[in-house]
Amino acid sequence: VHRFAGKGRDVDRGYGHPYKIQENMAENMREVHMPAQPAGPMTGEQKLSMVKQQVTTQMLKAVRDTEKAIDNELESLDNLKKSDLENIRRRRMIELKKKAAKMQEWRHKGHGTYAELADEKQWFGEIKQSERTITLFYRNTTNESDKYTQILDKHICKLAPKHMETRFIKINAEKSPYLCQKLNIVLLPTILCTKDNFTHDRIEGFDPLGGTENFTTETLRARLAKKGTISYDPIVDKPLNQEKQMYHTTKTNKGGRAIYQSKLAQLDDDDDWDDISD
Repeated sequence: VHRFAGKGRDVDRGYGHPYKIQENMAENMREVHMPAQPAGPMTGEQKLSMVKQQVTTQMLKAVRDTEKAIDNELESLDNLKKSDLENIRRRRMIELKKKAAKMQEWRHKGHGTYAELADEKQWFGEIKQSERTITLFYRNTTNESDKYTQILDKHICKLAPKHMETRFIKINAEKSPYLCQKLNIVLLPTILCTKDNFTHDRIEGFDPLGGTENFTTETLRARLAKKGTISYDPIVDKPLNQEKQMYHTTKTNKGGRAIYQSKLAQLDDDDDWDDISD
């Protein structure tokens, strides 16, 4: 009678080698699970063929998983009961009511319009009551500066009613020097974006918009959505117009620069003032 004191170990040395059973088991496992390796180094074609086979296997697995998920979803839809449909309808109605209430709140706060503020105090009030804001800092002391302001006004007036989630405002930089100093507004026009009482994005001049005054509203829209100041998906949302070109330069503006420097550039810009809650 032979007894085994452990897995794969022969206590009675009568079998010859004490670990022969364990070695035979390991050899059998290699024969079953390990693919045969070609003798000698693999050629480039063999490596490429192996990679293609692995990619194909992964793709087929992904397709099967996707099909299974779709089948499960279709099966769940087919098995919906009347009570399930009522629950879906009830949840949808709750979502619509919340959305309508939010829209009403935004309208009460002035969202959907583009308004000019009288002073810095009013600006702080707007920032505190709205989650997301877009402020145009401008000046119109010269014909050129007034032209740039009118260009941005035209585009912002189109965006404001389409993006109720964000408050659009403007303020004269020359009449708010303290605010411009704290926010480091040194180039005009500048579009400053805030979220939850913090500055999180800005557009200084026209360079980020293609370096030309002939940029489109869609160009500005896409740039504002880059960091989430407005909710916009170019694939899902319809364009505001059917212009094919996002921007282009003109013969009179080959360099593409359409900004000018304000006198406020002489102010100390060492003060980092991201938190504007106070």
